[in-house]
Formats: sequence, structure tokens, C-alpha cells
Amino acid sequence: MIHIFTREELEYSDELDRLIREEECEWLTSLGRRHRSYLEKNGKFPLKITIGPQTKVYRLSEIQAWIKGTWKPE
Repeated sequence: MIHIFTREELEYSDELDRLIREEECEWLTSLGRRHRSYLEKNGKFPLKITIGPQTKVYRLSEIQAWIKGTWKPE
């Protein structure tokens, strides 16, 4: 069965995680694409998730944790 969330449920749900693209990640972290890529390769930044042939995104919760200094690589 499919459940359709209301706006209120989406805004207050801790179980759902938003996906963000490169541009929003850059705005949040102030890190350019190349520097983030370097940090990703060295395990110091959350990895991108591939959701399409040319689409890669980050989990907002992981980026926020990285900003707070609480993110740990899996």
C-alpha cells in the first residue's frame, strides 16, 4: 500500500532524508567541487550517491553532520 505524506508529516519527520545536489552542497559547505572530491577520496567527506546516469547527490543529514563535526565515515 502506498502512503502519501502531507506537508506537515514531511516537515516534522526525522526518518526522511533530503537529497541535495552539488550546488546546494557547495553553498552549505563553501567547498568547491574539486576540494570535496579530494576529501571524498581520502574518506574525509561524505560520498556522493548516484541516482541516475549523470545525477549524483549527497544526503543532507550527512552534510549537516560533517559541518557539525560529528560525521564519521561508514
